[in-house]
Amino acid sequence: MTADRTPAQRRRHLAAAGAAGILLGTAACSSSGEPAGGGTLSYAHVRSTAEGLAKSGSCPFGLDLAAALRDAGIDRPATPGAADRPAVDTDLGNGVAAQPWPSGVTAPPSMASMPATPPTAWVTCTYTVGSTPVRVDLLAVPENGVAVSLMLPHIQRFGNVGVDQLRQFSIDQPKPGETRLTPGAGLAGVARVAAKGNGDITLTLSQDTDDAQRLSDLTGEPLRRATERLAAQLHP
Repeated sequence: MTADRTPAQRRRHLAAAGAAGILLGTAACSSSGEPAGGGTLSYAHVRSTAEGLAKSGSCPFGLDLAAALRDAGIDRPATPGAADRPAVDTDLGNGVAAQPWPSGVTAPPSMASMPATPPTAWVTCTYTVGSTPVRVDLLAVPENGVAVSLMLPHIQRFGNVGVDQLRQFSIDQPKPGETRLTPGAGLAGVARVAAKGNGDITLTLSQDTDDAQRLSDLTGEPLRRATERLAAQLHP
């Protein structure tokens, strides 16, 4: 979902993420706590909304970063869009069937072929906070317990997460209704959203910038609170 990645590249990115998640031994989690977003969104609704979104439109499902920042105690305005990015972007993946492993690659004993990946609906809302681009990414899939796994490369990039940290995050994923920071400096917030019906939804909040322009008050615990409040805004 970045400006320099084509839709086909993004789909390959998702396919690689799915394989990585399975190879890392990710397990789905459950929780009896109140889910972020109240369990009101379904995969089908996210996908149908994404199909109809215009790049000039507003962020869907009630997502309002400016309000989330205020609720999280962060005194910064947020303006939709950025100089080189649309306010809203979407990517719809139709899934990838299981594929043979490339020649010369030794397949894991438990997998005769590369893992399949499910269809996806990905919505990115970009804001400018100060002079820094900030992005909200919402990924929905029709299968339970796989959305965080599909997001792992995104989480690694925008959370500036090392390989060992990413492996641990993939094993100990947020439960439905839970919001976590990425390991290390806490540069990305990850909320696991309980889906209505079958499916899995993940929301992330991160700064799309280098360290020189990073807003220090939108990292760590303030970022976690803002991500949590964003997830709580979700409605059809």
